[in-house]
Amino acid sequence: RNLRKSKISSLHIAVCLDYIYDHLHTHITAEQLAKLTGLNISYLSRLFKKETGQSFVSYLTDYRMDRAEEMVLNTDEKSYKIAEKVGYQDANYFSYVFKKKFGVSPSKYRASGK
Repeated sequence: RNLRKSKISSLHIAVCLDYIYDHLHTHITAEQLAKLTGLNISYLSRLFKKETGQSFVSYLTDYRMDRAEEMVLNTDEKSYKIAEKVGYQDANYFSYVFKKKFGVSPSKYRASGK
């Protein structure tokens, strides 16, 4: 968390990242972050990409999958519970996104012990 933030020079983006980390289990939109920072959404989107190297959606998805991977490997939580904890209400969609990133379902990933 701090490693990522240490490279961030914009206070606005640091606020956004804190919000993402603290509200990962909820539905997060660029509109919410724009309102939070008081910035125009298109300006915030450009600034976010400039500061993080990724679009907001890509960053959020990658961060959610990083956290999900940790939980898959380090807990016995069911996939649907992990999905909820990282902000996916639809467990099937969560499994789809997980498989797209890691090449296998969460249960196969856990079994392989990557």
